[in-house]
Amino acid sequence: MTEAEKFAEMTKDELIKILDQLQDEKKEQAQKDNASVYERLSKVDVSKFVDKKNGLNYLSWAKAWGLVKSIFPDASYKLREYPYYTQTADGNYQQIGTHDYLRTEYGVEVEASVTIKGETYSSKLYVMDFHNRALDPKKVTYFEINKTQMRALTKALAFAGLGLNIYAGEDLPSSDEKTPQRKERVTEQELIEKARKSKTQYGGGNELVTDIVGLEIDGDKQANAFLNQWCEKDQKNKNLYKFIIKNQLATHGMKVGA
Repeated sequence: MTEAEKFAEMTKDELIKILDQLQDEKKEQAQKDNASVYERLSKVDVSKFVDKKNGLNYLSWAKAWGLVKSIFPDASYKLREYPYYTQTADGNYQQIGTHDYLRTEYGVEVEASVTIKGETYSSKLYVMDFHNRALDPKKVTYFEINKTQMRALTKALAFAGLGLNIYAGEDLPSSDEKTPQRKERVTEQELIEKARKSKTQYGGGNELVTDIVGLEIDGDKQANAFLNQWCEKDQKNKNLYKFIIKNQLATHGMKVGA
């Protein structure tokens, strides 16, 4: 029996049911397509992809990148290129190329950025030892630089939402291509409580971010302008703002212009 014949034998109610199901599937797909990068990646359960070493949980950069590419095939990443100069005979400096790292008097700096659906997330790190101290820039090897670049990539993906809720936050270096994570998962309620207590400098005082977001929602242009600049200043600020909006944590009652 052909598909056309099957449809011909269906009752009106059966056809309506199929059409309703197709509409529901279409709406669900549209919601997935329109979901923000953070909303989609923050829902990925990375706990099943972590490895253990020395009692700590790690998410390798390869697994993290593979997860992102499986959801956003067009995602791309790059390592920052820093200008490299040499001194000329007349005492001036001339750029002769670039390096994907920067040696400074404080240490060796690297930066990785990820672009997903037109949004870019970046992370800057120094090559560090196991005590979270920057290594002597004169002794750092490219092997150590490469490991730090991959850690920066994984952290940039965390800023985009992948596994952000279980990251330890202290950015301890590892002896392989893996980024350390917290032993225990942070609960949703703990994240909410932390967001409620978060403060920033605003209007001459140290104010709750939830209050400022509440002002913006109430139509305060000053709060809106401040939050736009605040989110652009740091990806962590932007993620906190999105979390507050998503979980409806904005508070009201703060005086306009405070």
